[in-house]
Amino acid sequence: MRIRHALATAGLGTVLTLGVTTYPATAVQTDTAGTAGSASTVSTVSAASALGNKIAAQALGQYTSENAEVKKRRYEGAANGVNAKNNCNFYTGFWTDPRNRRFDGTKAPRTGTNRATCGTSKGYMYVKGTKTWTPVKWKSRAWCSDFAKYTWYWGGAKVTGLNSAAASFRSYGRTNHTWHTRADVAAKRYVPKKGDVVSYDWKGDGIIDHVGVITAYSTKYKAYFSVEGNSSEKLNYKNTKQSALAKYVVGYTSPKSL
Repeated sequence: MRIRHALATAGLGTVLTLGVTTYPATAVQTDTAGTAGSASTVSTVSAASALGNKIAAQALGQYTSENAEVKKRRYEGAANGVNAKNNCNFYTGFWTDPRNRRFDGTKAPRTGTNRATCGTSKGYMYVKGTKTWTPVKWKSRAWCSDFAKYTWYWGGAKVTGLNSAAASFRSYGRTNHTWHTRADVAAKRYVPKKGDVVSYDWKGDGIIDHVGVITAYSTKYKAYFSVEGNSSEKLNYKNTKQSALAKYVVGYTSPKSL
């Protein structure tokens, strides 16, 4: 199946074909295009770009997939395509499943904020060393970080140090030296990339309230597209220009390869 996203009209690039599905491509990155240096430097840059592409494809695939089970993940609730707006979601269920090879060791309720029972849908998980298409019991908690971590995991990034707290992505970035502030972007010390996670502070109190996965970036407009979990109480593809320098953007975390 081929899916096209109208990025050109927003100035955010053309279309990148990945396998049999088309996904939006970022505009040329100024920190990678035309970079001179050693072969090892070019190799490192290429590897980081490939990792970002995989993560962005994972994020977009969660939103655009026509697979009946994956489509259920777009809305909170009973996994029936109806948005109950109760925090019940697939991604928290994935990370809190003890069968999961990457079980995060935490628990979350099987009832939503409206006391309704969370749904169940199928998804891939490594169970006893085997990648298995298996029922996943949805759980209820704030899940923007669980979604972003999921895209990094299946995209091939290191996820050690990440948890259900949105702030864990900033902590990860600081630990792994991949954290870049809004000021870094404004000063042209860093250009956000596909696969980065953007961190938001809605109240300006220094607390990270929300995160999303960047799927396209325009150096011309200093703007990005993103896919974000628990955004307007659903999985949300934000395909309008979002300013990389908006006051509520704290910074960007780049993934590390395994």
